[in-house]
Amino acid sequence: MAGPTLAGLLARAAMIAWTHPLVLSVDESRFWDLATRRMQGTAFLAPLYPFWLRALRLLLGDSVLAVRLATAALSLVSIVLVFLLAERLGGPGSGRVPAWVAALLPTLVYADGRLRSEPLLILLLLLFAWLWTDPRAGRTRTILAAGGLAGAAVLVRPEFLLLPAWLLVVAVFRGGSSSAVRKVCLLIPGMLVVLLPWMVRNHELFGSWTITTNGGYNFWKSFNPQTDGSQVPPADMSLFDDVPEDRLDPVGYAAGASFIVEHPIRSLLLTPAKLLHLFGPERGLLSDIRQRQVPSRPLAVGLVFAGLENIAWFALLAGGLYALLGPIRSPVKDVVLAVLVTLIVTHAVFFGDERFHVPLVPFLCAALPEAWDGSLRTRAPVRALGATLAVVALAWALILARDAARVAALWNG
Repeated sequence: MAGPTLAGLLARAAMIAWTHPLVLSVDESRFWDLATRRMQGTAFLAPLYPFWLRALRLLLGDSVLAVRLATAALSLVSIVLVFLLAERLGGPGSGRVPAWVAALLPTLVYADGRLRSEPLLILLLLLFAWLWTDPRAGRTRTILAAGGLAGAAVLVRPEFLLLPAWLLVVAVFRGGSSSAVRKVCLLIPGMLVVLLPWMVRNHELFGSWTITTNGGYNFWKSFNPQTDGSQVPPADMSLFDDVPEDRLDPVGYAAGASFIVEHPIRSLLLTPAKLLHLFGPERGLLSDIRQRQVPSRPLAVGLVFAGLENIAWFALLAGGLYALLGPIRSPVKDVVLAVLVTLIVTHAVFFGDERFHVPLVPFLCAALPEAWDGSLRTRAPVRALGATLAVVALAWALILARDAARVAALWNG
């Protein structure tokens, strides 16, 4: 593991050096501010990442560069966990390639150098998967600890509140026994130990047992006349003018529901658009360069990196999904499937975009070895996967074509 870990560290350090100094995006600035205020007076965003930033700033000072380097160093643990999970799934020797992929995959190299919640979320989910798939995971203490990690992941990305339910569905669908039901039920107390204090705090502040107050806001962004299925915000946000935070959820959900009632066909057609954006091309770096959030020196390097980023992501998506069609029955694969289904179900309702698939990436890395282990697959699922990938490739071409003019303008000056 020394090779992938060292390579991952060097790749992330090089990316941070190339993108320094960093101009914080709107989301990053919000996280940085909430870390300073320790989420005081708001529950709009899930709290754990701002709290994590607060802890790093107390240790390292108010240096964005130091926090980025610390985040990159933390991600090395995730590379090791990918190796261990792949070995647990495919046997000894199976973890080397997944570890190298996780170390050098442009998606993760870039994400691990930004002030965003994905690196922390990935670490928590991989730690959860490691405990959940432990051969001794029938022990109550192990499952409760896994539940605590799942609860912490929910405090980073609330959609993973659905993860236990999908773990149960996947286990039952794949022939699981009553022990699977017992394990999932034991997750709940561990999760509640972590979640309840924050939910009680929000109930006292806003009168709602909620983890965040931006669900309705995002629901309306998903169902309004201007949406295309991505997270690009509508031009007209006047719906939320002067709306207090404790009213954001009901106002957003009501407006989104009204749009669905008035436009049921369009609302239904938005679902595949959201999923195609979710698993679609990665445009984050190009967007950051265009908005001058990272230096563009030299611009050709950024464009080449963005191209490699998209090629590598599509290859991993194809290889990972093909691997999941294999016959192996394993708790590791069950977790990978549950994470995949959680993202699909969530973003079939809410908007999709390239950043939101990142938690799935290390799990696809861990699943990869089954893609070349000689396992036989029936024709129908393979053909369905091929057709799906063809549609995804077409969507990528269309989405990237829309960006062509912006890239040309970026190149011309």
